[in-house]
Amino acid sequence: MTKHLTGWTRRAGRLRRRDFLARLTAATLVFVVLFVFLERVVGFDSTLALYPPYFAVLASLFTRRLHDQARSAWWLLVPIIPVLGPVVLAWRLLLTRGTHGANQYGDDPRLRGYDYLQVAIHEPA
Repeated sequence: MTKHLTGWTRRAGRLRRRDFLARLTAATLVFVVLFVFLERVVGFDSTLALYPPYFAVLASLFTRRLHDQARSAWWLLVPIIPVLGPVVLAWRLLLTRGTHGANQYGDDPRLRGYDYLQVAIHEPA
């Protein structure tokens, strides 16, 4: 089922911090541009149609970022805790590094494209 979904709404796999921030910025920019356009052309009520797809994209990005740290999507409920919850989730999403190597959610995205048959040549001491 996930084979036909794009990288924006797919919830499987892992996402590096750099890719997460780039996709989050792009999605937010598209949302803001469409919001302003629809508000000026059609009216404020028409902008309500933008929220479900935007939240779906955010859920996908947040889930994949948590998967990179070997955490489940249940961590998205942490912001329910007043004040500290959103801070903890932002810390996890933006500042915490992903697990090194493969985890239960997939291969390490930092190692994609690297040759696994690298040979190190050392000079004898």
